[in-house]
Amino acid sequence: MVMNFWESQAKRRSLTAFYLVIFITLTLATAAGAEIALRYFTPEDYHPGLPILGLGFLAVTFAVAAFNYLQYKLTGGAYVAESLGGYRVDPETRDPDEKRLLNIVEEMSVAAGLPMPQVYILPANEINAFAAGLKKDNATMAITEGALTKLSRDEIQGVIAHELGHVYNGDMVISLRLAAMVMGFFFVLYLGLRILQGTGFSRRREEGEGKGGNPILLAAIILMIAGALTWFLGSILKAMVSRQREYLADASAVQFTRNPSGIANALRKIANDDKHDMPKTGGGYAHMYLDDRVSLFATHPPLWKRIAILEGRENIPEEER
Repeated sequence: MVMNFWESQAKRRSLTAFYLVIFITLTLATAAGAEIALRYFTPEDYHPGLPILGLGFLAVTFAVAAFNYLQYKLTGGAYVAESLGGYRVDPETRDPDEKRLLNIVEEMSVAAGLPMPQVYILPANEINAFAAGLKKDNATMAITEGALTKLSRDEIQGVIAHELGHVYNGDMVISLRLAAMVMGFFFVLYLGLRILQGTGFSRRREEGEGKGGNPILLAAIILMIAGALTWFLGSILKAMVSRQREYLADASAVQFTRNPSGIANALRKIANDDKHDMPKTGGGYAHMYLDDRVSLFATHPPLWKRIAILEGRENIPEEER
């Protein structure tokens, strides 16, 4: 694999900071736009001294994001794993597959110089995994039942090493921050829709009142549009950040295992697997998965490209280093 590991790590941190600035700018610009739009369309009914709608948009977005982020901070990655229906593997388990998994995680933690994370198993048949948590000492490693039954020991080792690479490189923090922000955007969309339903929008349109200067009705429409816009653009930004960090995690897997075929063969099995049953409630965390093939946005580089790079048949694209 042709890459300057430390130079790539520094570049990705710089790009991540840049994308976070874009996230904040997007949120502030949308709040200002929503306020201006409401004042423009209802000049006689809405003219407060303070930008109430804009501040409300910011308050809701950041409050929802802060709530989710606080849950991550208080409970570590366990909050994410349990919200997806995962169950923790008992350190004293006698199940042979679970004991093998714990042994692999312990081995790779030692290789990476990291504390042993909590280990969870997700009830899904597809091959997947993720790491979550805000600190290296409260991280959680989650892997699907499908991965445990379909992958060999070397392949599971490669998958675990890849996820520990995310922990080692600090990817978990940015991933959870982005997830929290996008959830905040989505809640604004949901709130606007609920307010719109509460105003009896359909009935008012039938009575010819939908085009009037009702500020509450228009505020609901503007919130819904603003939430949809920021959710859409935020999801694109989240995917861009995620793609920037997958190659580095693959490189970390090779660094920790000294065996590129482990993670490469695991990715090959994912490409040939026909199961797509990760929990639907986990859409906000899809960018954290080992692979995400059903997302609306491409949060991961193509599997074939990752495999080719791991096997030395291609180099990492210059813009991705």
